[in-house]
Amino acid sequence: MDSNDVQPTSRRGLLKWGSAAAAAGVGAVLISGTASAATGSATKPVPKFAPLPAGAKPLPVGPAGYRLERVGRDMYAVTAGGTQAAFVVSSKGVILVDAPPALADALPAAIKEVTSKRVTHLVYSHHHADHIANAAAFGDIARIAHAETARLIKAEQDPQRPMPTETFTDHHTLAVGNQRLELSYPGVNHEAGNIIIHAPRQRTAMMVDVVLPGWAPFRAWGSADSVPGVIRAHDVLADLDIDTYIGGHAHRLGTPRDIKESREFIRDLWNHTADAIARTPVSDYLDLVEAGNNWALFRLWLESVADKVEPITHRKWLTRLAAVDVFTRENIITIALSQIEDAPHNL
Repeated sequence: MDSNDVQPTSRRGLLKWGSAAAAAGVGAVLISGTASAATGSATKPVPKFAPLPAGAKPLPVGPAGYRLERVGRDMYAVTAGGTQAAFVVSSKGVILVDAPPALADALPAAIKEVTSKRVTHLVYSHHHADHIANAAAFGDIARIAHAETARLIKAEQDPQRPMPTETFTDHHTLAVGNQRLELSYPGVNHEAGNIIIHAPRQRTAMMVDVVLPGWAPFRAWGSADSVPGVIRAHDVLADLDIDTYIGGHAHRLGTPRDIKESREFIRDLWNHTADAIARTPVSDYLDLVEAGNNWALFRLWLESVADKVEPITHRKWLTRLAAVDVFTRENIITIALSQIEDAPHNL
């Protein structure tokens, strides 16, 4: 994405703009180098990324092209190409959690491996198309989502994401036959309406795009609506009594240890960024830009903050989590903007 394509006219737009500006600046070699490789140009070198730690490497898949893993007595996770969904088999039918287009063939096939029962209920983790835009393929079934997810789906007018048939605001117990899922909303996080799906009997929880087992966060925290909310969601997840965690995007399933390690990483990044902000006065850059060019002033300041935090983060985390060298600089920018805009006092 070109930084000129993102207009800082809203809080979310400002966060995206800040990350794009960082990428266009000191991080330009990474972005431009990748683009040059894709177009065959030899003007920029292909960037060299750190090798993936063992715990982040893709796992073997079967001949059908997906991994089907039993995560509880009656719950299963399906993984293909780094995308995940889950389902629970009840005495009255199958409860599906998310319907990603990337798993359009894998999900029905995986369910048939386990049961002849049909899907009767679909839980939307949130409204993003990469996780639920194959929902229409399951026909006229019960669809449960947070009220904010319903509002966002209505605005998109996407026939592949049919409206929920039931919504909630804080907590909802979904009981289907002999199975129960506890759906809860920890507040705005990766997106407004992004929920925690907890299956107590299966000792499993799923929350999408928040904890990615074995991985550093995606670019701009996946365009997070609230970075403080992402941190708070980690705290809620860490308190759950579970054995298995499903993150929505990873090559493997997670554990409570993965949740705590991810929380440690983002809090570390948050605290180091706060320290760098305190040591980097904006006024130091006034004489380096044309008077009144606040965009340029802000960009130089953000890059200086990132210059202080990025090497610390690499030293501490490069061998512990995958892709720490890929988007961390941009995520530092996102955190810096969040500390200015959100200014939370309870983290």
